[in-house]
Amino acid sequence: MKVRLTILCENTVGRPIKAVGEHGFACFVETVGGNYLFDTGQGAGILRNASVLNKDLAGIESLVLSHGHYDHAGGLVDVLGATGELKVHAQPEIFQERFWVGEHEKRFIGIPYRRPLLEALGARFHFERQFRDIAPGVFLSGEVPRTTSFERGDPHLMVTSDTGDGFEPDPFKDDLSLVLDTAKGLVVVVGCAHAGLVNIMRHVLDQTGKDRIYAVVGGTHLAGANEEQFDATLGALQDFGIEKIGTSHCTGQLRGAQIQSRFGRRFFFASVGASLEAG
Repeated sequence: MKVRLTILCENTVGRPIKAVGEHGFACFVETVGGNYLFDTGQGAGILRNASVLNKDLAGIESLVLSHGHYDHAGGLVDVLGATGELKVHAQPEIFQERFWVGEHEKRFIGIPYRRPLLEALGARFHFERQFRDIAPGVFLSGEVPRTTSFERGDPHLMVTSDTGDGFEPDPFKDDLSLVLDTAKGLVVVVGCAHAGLVNIMRHVLDQTGKDRIYAVVGGTHLAGANEEQFDATLGALQDFGIEKIGTSHCTGQLRGAQIQSRFGRRFFFASVGASLEAG
């Protein structure tokens, strides 16, 4: 299968076009069987950037939400305005009450819209927990087992506790990736990789029975990673033989530059307007 990925929303704009950057992520996925949208950014640029890059949101087959944060699902209302009724693939936990919790600050960072409103606007949610296909050669990762010892997550990302009187670490059971089976190999699109990038790659290979991932594109959440996690992740990318690495969003500029230094021409910044063809 031949696919083309185009980044619609990201923190930066990588070339001189009339697009806008925002803290968030969205990727337009074109396949021979139809087009898909992976995430929506936070809503500042999805419609403008799709227009600038000549990507027709109204014609997509469905939308995949990587997880329930505002910077990945905040543009959903705008997308629904362009599409009308739309199938939305996600995991059941996306509507959890999510917060960033620091020493002196607490911020709500969950999806900024309630499910009844989104459904009234045309969202048709299909909740998935298992690895499965949504079209020939197009797969959802499902819930990703945590098998690495070094991918510990961000301690500032919290959910409300079951008792409702405090916070607890967000387990990110809803972290969902998109997997595309191309003639060049598997392409994995990640939103923030909250499940751990290496965990995700291991899970994808296990579920598909393949032995190689051609490309990984998206946010890797390595900006705040310690040196142990970062070095182990780069080692795994080398071991897996990844041929194309396009990082963005929560990877951070410093970590992105370090990955580029290690991988050279195999690396690209997955900023607004960047694209990848495979197959």
